[in-house]
Amino acid sequence: MNTLTIKECTDMTVKTPAQHFLQSRFWAEFKKEQGWSYQQYEVHAAGTRSFLLTVLLRQLSPFGFLAYIPMGPSILTDYNSQLPETAEKRKLFLVNLAEKLVPLLPTYVFLIRFDPPWECVIRSGNTQAFSRQDFPLIPCTGGRTPCSLRKAASDIQPPDTVLLDLGQPLDALLAQCKPKWRYNIRLAEKKGVQVRCFPGSQAEDVIPIFYRLYRETAARDGIAIHSENYYHSLCRLAVDPAFDTERILISIYIAYFEEKPLAAIITLFSPSGAVYLYGASSNEHRNLMPAYLLQWQAIQDAQKYGCPSYDFYGIPPTDDSHHPMYGLYRFKTGFGGTIIHRVGTLDIPVRGFRYRLYSCAEQLRAFWFKNLKKKLRVHSRKS
Repeated sequence: MNTLTIKECTDMTVKTPAQHFLQSRFWAEFKKEQGWSYQQYEVHAAGTRSFLLTVLLRQLSPFGFLAYIPMGPSILTDYNSQLPETAEKRKLFLVNLAEKLVPLLPTYVFLIRFDPPWECVIRSGNTQAFSRQDFPLIPCTGGRTPCSLRKAASDIQPPDTVLLDLGQPLDALLAQCKPKWRYNIRLAEKKGVQVRCFPGSQAEDVIPIFYRLYRETAARDGIAIHSENYYHSLCRLAVDPAFDTERILISIYIAYFEEKPLAAIITLFSPSGAVYLYGASSNEHRNLMPAYLLQWQAIQDAQKYGCPSYDFYGIPPTDDSHHPMYGLYRFKTGFGGTIIHRVGTLDIPVRGFRYRLYSCAEQLRAFWFKNLKKKLRVHSRKS
């Protein structure tokens, strides 16, 4: 594992398929439109396969550059997470990888942040004492830049999710759903809810419909959302012929009742899997259960597209009725599938002082959005 070589990949025609859409060139170009830049590297590690690594870069004044690697590196995924030596091997690999990356990145990189696709063990089912597999500090050795590995204060990508295996018959997938979920799917159909799919080039045309529902959802649930242009950019870029080899399909599904949009979702299909990216719903006719029929239609289409799995992309870590997102947990787990727990976001500070300053700013921002801003919204609605 110590023999690791990295070289920058300048050939944009490289056909190596991404193991996750967040490591695809499509996603990197999409983030570029949102103010990021990116570099891609060919990584060769002794004793394992070579892989392509996409590193997203964001200049954050006055700290410097943040290097972010979502759902990478795409190796060491099949190790037994129950074994202590698995965490040790993964930690040492990340430290080694970071040391090799530093000389290739912009001069003022202050942090390399990983979101690996590695599953982990949950130590406690009680959310009051919830903790993931430990990733204690490890000093880098042999490199010119001192750094250490630590768990980030908060996660960027959702570390907990539900994954449906689509390599089984459709009736088996339906049988996996909880009885109430099957009932709700049939109820929506019986009551006349119709689901329409707008794939590829058609998706951008219905962004205004999706976004109206999304704003309604955000106001109801007190969540922050991107601008409408963000979703236009996502749909527009997905049909660019430059990314044809990655076979990424963005679709918008809208549930209608008497020609009135009730709910909508945005999905991403690729050879590595299907992902439920965004969901929105109206406050009206919620008793018609449109969200259940939307998901069921998307699951069927993902299977037809050849996706090996359907990722609901984010749930609370445990079945805790007191969790503010408990409703989301119940909804997504009700379709069956396997609950996955990943290690979450891991940081390797490159410039310690700048990293500490940034961490303080990041925690203050998180506190503002997760606590104060939400309380202010609730107060304004009551008054």
